[in-house]
Amino acid sequence: MDRDKDKYERLYPALRQFFGGYFHQDWTYTYDWQGQPPSYQVIVRAFKAKNSPAVTQVTQELEQFIADHLTLEDDEDLREIVTRELWSCVYAPGLGLTYQQWLRDILTILKE
Repeated sequence: MDRDKDKYERLYPALRQFFGGYFHQDWTYTYDWQGQPPSYQVIVRAFKAKNSPAVTQVTQELEQFIADHLTLEDDEDLREIVTRELWSCVYAPGLGLTYQQWLRDILTILKE
């Protein structure tokens, strides 16, 4: 598997910034949940509301990332790329999802 870090920075700069900025190690603690449990859906919708110029770029890069990577048979390989190369600290199985499902759900929300 290609582990060229510059490749991911070059191909998915906005997506990397999105995951690193919104799904960092403290993402469940830094958002005002107003008594509700942490939710990646709420975070993605908040991103859309606050960063409309970046939404198009993140959406396009996520579409391309999915096209390039969701053929991976092993979700563990996808986890490695999403966490190490795109800087996400989300553990999708902890949400009851595979990484494939989680990425597709994010794309669906971005396109709403």
